[in-house]
Amino acid sequence: MEIRHADAVATRPGRNYVLVRVETADGLVGWGDATLNGREKAVEATLDHHVAPELEGRDAARVEDVWQSLFRGTYWRGGPVLNSALSGVDMALWDLKGKAAGAPVYDLLGGRTREQATAYTHCGDDDIDAIVDNCESAAERGFDHFRVNVGDPAGEYLNLDRVIDGVGEVRERLGPDPELIVDIHGRASPREARRVASGLEAADLYFLEDPLRPENRDAFEQLRAATTAPLAMGELFTNPWEMRPLIEDELVDFLRVDLSHVGGITAARKLAAVAEHHYVETAFHGPPDLSPVGQAASVHVDLAVPNFGVQEFTDHEAVYGDPIGDVFSGGATLESSVGGLDVPDEPGLGVDVDREAALSYEYERSHLPTVRREDGSVADW
Repeated sequence: MEIRHADAVATRPGRNYVLVRVETADGLVGWGDATLNGREKAVEATLDHHVAPELEGRDAARVEDVWQSLFRGTYWRGGPVLNSALSGVDMALWDLKGKAAGAPVYDLLGGRTREQATAYTHCGDDDIDAIVDNCESAAERGFDHFRVNVGDPAGEYLNLDRVIDGVGEVRERLGPDPELIVDIHGRASPREARRVASGLEAADLYFLEDPLRPENRDAFEQLRAATTAPLAMGELFTNPWEMRPLIEDELVDFLRVDLSHVGGITAARKLAAVAEHHYVETAFHGPPDLSPVGQAASVHVDLAVPNFGVQEFTDHEAVYGDPIGDVFSGGATLESSVGGLDVPDEPGLGVDVDREAALSYEYERSHLPTVRREDGSVADW
């Protein structure tokens, strides 16, 4: 399967995505997702000017060899831009490998270990009544795992009392059965993380997500000792080795990596295998800034690994409307009766991309806002 051409496709069917297209000499096309929210053009340029020329003439079937050469074969390695580019290429090669074999990617990963992947959805809001209403509405669609963030993470500094009191009220009103998730987005200091984790213990969370910045490794030991709340971490990691100490020292309960940043399917399945030996479950990142291609890649791994926990889910068409359907077809679908995700039983990832439609939705510059504390100083996003 000689690679004839590879390139990046930046598109905005509702929001910005960076897709990777790899075409073989015999006409097969594979797609991957290399989106890096707010830094899309940096990834696009890296793919077109540095990565794609290295791919042309290579054997697309040698997925591991390509991964190793793109990661280890460069003096400067890792980081969000380079690893997002690598991740997108890796997904595209797995898509090609499945299409060439006439098999869905999960079969290439060892086959299904489950019929569906349990999903959770976002129900957060500024208003507690709205959060409860969102959860009840989601339950009618089959969900029983809900992210219940209190407040707007894109525009305000972390208010610990509001989070603790608000989530406690949500739990009281919904009762003991639903699984609740809270995401701190890495904004807490070690002191704040210990306080919010301890304060949320009574809410019996499914997990507390990203309580600390990833570089603050020693603070995870302090946090683990200070709380019984299950902890999840990983969406900010852009190198599979970054997750290693948290897994090996069993400082987290859930592996939260993003397949579009950590190294694609190849890296995710290896991390899941390491995590299995430490009884750490997967809970891959699945936000709106992950395209239907990236979401499908996550679900293929979810269906194959034995230590799957839950999958974050975005209903792209519900959020962004017709433009998504113009560009993407197929991909992960929600089985509403059970709140579980599945992918088409088709070769590859099971997502088709209309390249011309994608190019018709032109990239528009956007970026995450700067978050400031009450005194005006800049806080961690």
